[in-house]
Amino acid sequence: MNESLTYKTEKKIYDLLPHEPETIGATLFIIAMSCYYLWRMFAITPVYDELYTYYTFISRGPFYAAIHWPLPNNHVGYSVLSAILDLFGNPYIGLRGVSLVCAVTNLVLIYRICKRYYSHGLGFAAMVLYASMQIVTEYSVQGRGYTLSTTCFLLSIYIAGYICSANDTPKSYYRYLAVCFVLGLYTVPSSVYWVIPISVAIGAYLIINAIASSDVRGKLRETVYYKKFSTFFIYGVIAAFVTTVLYMIIWLAIGSNLLVKTEGSEFYGLSHGTVLLRAPVSSMLKGVEYMLSQPYIQSLSVEDFNERCFGWGMSLLNYMVPNMSWMLLIIILLSLVIALLECIRHLAYSRTVINLIIVSNVVVTTAMLFIQHKLPYLRVFSYGAFIVCACVVTCLERLINNCIRLYNRYKTKKNADKEDSKMVVNEFENAIKGDKWYSGLGVYVPLFLILIFFIMRLSSYQFNAQLGERENDVFNTLYIADVRRRHNVAAIDCDQQYLLKFGWDIDCNKTDVDGADMVILDKNLLEPGYSGPDFWKFYQTYETINWDYIDTMRAIYENENFILYIK
Repeated sequence: MNESLTYKTEKKIYDLLPHEPETIGATLFIIAMSCYYLWRMFAITPVYDELYTYYTFISRGPFYAAIHWPLPNNHVGYSVLSAILDLFGNPYIGLRGVSLVCAVTNLVLIYRICKRYYSHGLGFAAMVLYASMQIVTEYSVQGRGYTLSTTCFLLSIYIAGYICSANDTPKSYYRYLAVCFVLGLYTVPSSVYWVIPISVAIGAYLIINAIASSDVRGKLRETVYYKKFSTFFIYGVIAAFVTTVLYMIIWLAIGSNLLVKTEGSEFYGLSHGTVLLRAPVSSMLKGVEYMLSQPYIQSLSVEDFNERCFGWGMSLLNYMVPNMSWMLLIIILLSLVIALLECIRHLAYSRTVINLIIVSNVVVTTAMLFIQHKLPYLRVFSYGAFIVCACVVTCLERLINNCIRLYNRYKTKKNADKEDSKMVVNEFENAIKGDKWYSGLGVYVPLFLILIFFIMRLSSYQFNAQLGERENDVFNTLYIADVRRRHNVAAIDCDQQYLLKFGWDIDCNKTDVDGADMVILDKNLLEPGYSGPDFWKFYQTYETINWDYIDTMRAIYENENFILYIK
């Protein structure tokens, strides 16, 4: 019995392990990138946006993070999940743990998605190319909601493959898709830029196939695709309702807070609970009014938008792969042509789903931006790195398949045969192998080139550099100051205040130098009337600092940007 149990255990482990060379390579790559992201999580000093999120929301617990929205900077869904992790006591895990899990999950999802729709190692290639992108690296473990939003985006695409299949789809897949939509929008409201395109792609696929199969069924409503569309629409409405309810909680919290604290209000000075019981509608409307008055993305005039939109788009592509924006633009345009042709000529291809998703995300998102006259922050479209990767592998798949067809014609010596012009065009072509061991390996040349590109990117300074030089300088100076030994620390800018909370769990509300036994002075404050970069971070100016007290302190450390004084 023990031998049988051992055999079954070993067999189960063996079945779980990858056996295909491509999958083995992908698994090893994911493990290596997991180690890299783990190192990056602790090695890169948090930047201002991360520190603000941690100080204002995450460190105050999940309930506080769920109901407070002073500025669009709060990625609510991410802050709530991170606040739960922060209860374990490690600020790095609390701030970045969710992003770390999502960054690794994204690699797995990209491989699984592209493995489903592309052959010749292009699933592995897409994953490696994605990991090479600058925007992906920078936000991979940042304590912000963009990586989590990308995970919801990729999960939606992965689930869409099951919903758009000809087989019956369990209701659980529709629920999972609705959860992805809700979590994405609850985390970053700008996720609407991928929620709508994916919904359009899924809806278009189901409707087109419902019409195409109605010739067999006789009635449109009796087709499996129409039934799937109806279920998808219902769960889409449910997702919209749940998202509205979640934001309604925020609107009520904001509105009641404003009514309580605004002089002249009939509820001024009352408790929040009293206001919510007496005037829930007024509170909600006040919260909606406040949120709409603080737009995350500003609209531009038609003239400004038209003048800046192309440059903005090229900047986004350059942010993904530096110095290759024009090449990416050509590839995207070419992939759109290929995807549309395949949708029209080969609707039965499995790639039709991903082709529609590519076209929808490029065309519908562009239309949304033109209608709104908005140019969001580039980081909003960090999820678009996958769309670019899908465009690249779409072009490579087409190129490889065409080359294989030419190669096979050459090998079979039927170039000029009339019958050859009627050769069946397969979705996935396979090269005729010769006697040599390396026969057919030529199809993996694109994969090898992308691996070389990844190594070049990994070894570049830009790929591994600190993201916030000022924050890193402040953090290092605080370590040198040995903060734990100080009794009256002054934080004369917000970076210092946030880093004291993040690194040492010190709530420092002292923002002047009087009586302090430690002061970190930005050298810009030595300049009278300074109003340059980072001026908005300062709690003091040259004119307000007590220089007589500074003269009684001793400078023990100085770098290019800061001077450390102790008493």
